[in-house]
Amino acid sequence: MNKIFVLFVALILPAALHAAEIKGVILKVDKAESRLVLKTERGEETLFTTKATKGMENAKEGAKVAITFSEKDGQPKISEIAPDK
Repeated sequence: MNKIFVLFVALILPAALHAAEIKGVILKVDKAESRLVLKTERGEETLFTTKATKGMENAKEGAKVAITFSEKDGQPKISEIAPDK
């Protein structure tokens, strides 16, 4: 049982540590290229969606959102898009 728990933590913990959140306003939704352009306090940011991205119904131009993402294959991959209140 302990070996399974250690393996689970070893696999899940690194992914959880690398997740980040960014807030901003969606400027562009490009479904063909699987990407969003977000205006943040740092400027325009391009992030990429995947088949596993949750909250795609919140991805509308002009929407204020909070995006959870992680770096994968050298690109910021979105795991969740939520309305920012």
